Amino acid sequence: MNKVICLHTSDNVGVALSNLKKGDIISHNSLRIKLLDNIDFGHKVALMPIEKEKKIIKYGVSIGIVTQHILAGSHVHTQNMESLYMKQFTKK
Repeated sequence: MNKVICLHTSDNVGVALSNLKKGDIISHNSLRIKLLDNIDFGHKVALMPIEKEKKIIKYGVSIGIVTQHILAGSHVHTQNMESLYMKQFTKK
């Protein structure tokens, strides 16, 4: 059973389909990735290393910019990315 969902070939993150534990192994394409963090249901996990200032791609859409290097298997959230969604849909 898949532990994460990844809908587009350009995605560099997957979305957890259940609560996942640090040390769990997830599969993506032919890769096996060991989780470096606990990942809660619905949260993002890096499927590959993502360099600082690169885009986070989820479901084929750029949703944020990396604020610090992210290792494969890491939790991707506000601690290591800046959301583009909030900038796009909130008024100042």
